[in-house]
Amino acid sequence: MNVNRYVDHFATPIIVDVASGVTVEQGDLMFLDSVDNLRNDGSSTANNYAYPFKYHRTSGSSLTLNKASVKSYFLGVSLDDVDGINNTIIQRISIGMTGKYNYDLKPAKTVRTSNLFGASGTTTASDLINQKVMKVDDTSLALGYFAEAKVHALTADVIITTAFGQPNKI
Repeated sequence: MNVNRYVDHFATPIIVDVASGVTVEQGDLMFLDSVDNLRNDGSSTANNYAYPFKYHRTSGSSLTLNKASVKSYFLGVSLDDVDGINNTIIQRISIGMTGKYNYDLKPAKTVRTSNLFGASGTTTASDLINQKVMKVDDTSLALGYFAEAKVHALTADVIITTAFGQPNKI
């Protein structure tokens, strides 16, 4: 997709390492692999690298459990992209830890300012999607809140609240 999702507000960028062989596109929602078993159906060792949401999959978890789990490790939005072609080089990217971003909604919804949003995914495989969000009512799933009101919206502006950036804490 490689879409610049940044809209407004200071992004508070940080530089993080991405594991070799991992492709990151600009606009991907990212998490920090800081605890064992967050990837590969719960058979991974923590390496403290950043990964796009699609890599987050704990052992036997349902989509709802993956959505709740990723909140605790949510770093922010990738401001750069790297191709995962080279399997030997650790790459560095910028991640926006705060700010306003525009994301596709799955499914299209009516949203109001301050409604919560969370990760979106596929129910058949319990996989999270890197660049789509959905309206949620449960704060345990919330990655931030909507910054605008829209009816039957396909996209919407959101304010992110990462696990590591405290300014917009939910």
